[in-house]
Amino acid sequence: MNSELRKIISDFQNKVEEANELLKKFLDTDKPHNWGVSIEQVGMLGGKHKYFFHGVGCKVEISKKNVVDFDYGSNGRIDGFDEWRLCGFVNTRKKQYPNVQESHIKQWFQEAIEAKEIKKADSREYGNLYYLVANT
Repeated sequence: MNSELRKIISDFQNKVEEANELLKKFLDTDKPHNWGVSIEQVGMLGGKHKYFFHGVGCKVEISKKNVVDFDYGSNGRIDGFDEWRLCGFVNTRKKQYPNVQESHIKQWFQEAIEAKEIKKADSREYGNLYYLVANT
């Protein structure tokens, strides 16, 4: 796998984990992916982190300049990603990835699929998510 794509995926997954931990802590639940009647769709975490649940995912403002938007996988998995989310992640972190363009991510992503380094989720419900093959 392209080393830059691997770093982006790893950074994305780390931010998703951080966001999910904030949701767990401030919403007082081990399963924020089961949001619904007991959890507001939009709100604040600890008075300083905005969140917005959408479909099977959530957008969390870890800080003003550190926002992550992700989808939950089956049983609340948080290690899934897709090309669109990785592009959005990089586009909001140009200082961290100054030489990475969307076209690079799209090319690397396709190469990783063809090399069977990433695999699409088997479930139709979570069919847009990909996982590192080692984690499937």
